[in-house]
Amino acid sequence: MITNFLIIIIFNWLVVTILWIYSQYSKKADIIDTYWGPSFFFVCIILLIDENNFTLINIITSLIVFAWSLRLMIYLHLRNHKKSEDIRYVKIKKKYGNFGMYLISYITQVILIAIVSLPLQALFISNLVIKINFISIIGIFISITGILIESLADSQLTKFKSDSSNDGKVMDKGLWNYSRHPNYFGDSLFWWGIFIISYGVTFNFYVIIAPFAMTYFLLKVSGVSMLESQIKNTKEGYEDYINTTSSFIIMPKKKR
Repeated sequence: MITNFLIIIIFNWLVVTILWIYSQYSKKADIIDTYWGPSFFFVCIILLIDENNFTLINIITSLIVFAWSLRLMIYLHLRNHKKSEDIRYVKIKKKYGNFGMYLISYITQVILIAIVSLPLQALFISNLVIKINFISIIGIFISITGILIESLADSQLTKFKSDSSNDGKVMDKGLWNYSRHPNYFGDSLFWWGIFIISYGVTFNFYVIIAPFAMTYFLLKVSGVSMLESQIKNTKEGYEDYINTTSSFIIMPKKKR
């Protein structure tokens, strides 16, 4: 497994380095965001070829990862390609320079890909002859549910933003009425599902570090905390939205 871990790091280091060089000419560092999804499907391909382990559960998992990664890649590309460079990367480059941004944003993503894909690595190298069982079926259901929630939330937000009359307003319709960040919740759910699929076949519990790490980053690093620090003072009524609406998990409104 260590060999595959290193192969995944080296492969993605080469890819993100090429993307970083390209970003110097395109003046848009957020291309690294678009690569996040496909990187995990590439991990599946690398593991399938390297291990030659084309079991039914591995194929199903690869297809689920492909569906998640393709949707996310298309969504982020359509969202970003006509916009100016993301303010996050502008600030990082201004403070640390282009190479500093490469280390902070690009190399960090390489390490994260290797860590978050640990359940996939454990699953694809497993030699246990176990057919799809109840635990793996639960994992499949959870991961697909996560994709659907994330997709619906992104679609609702895109439609809301496309209406100029909503400028400066709080998005609190659809899933966003029950969670301030249902797209992040769906993404987290997807990775917990992948872990459960892997655990159902391999019984390797230590790879639970992957969904924990992903959920932590979504909540505390690149997701909820960072986004809300940017918008809570710019949108009228957002403080009330915070006080009545779950920050992450989809659940009923809180009482005022």
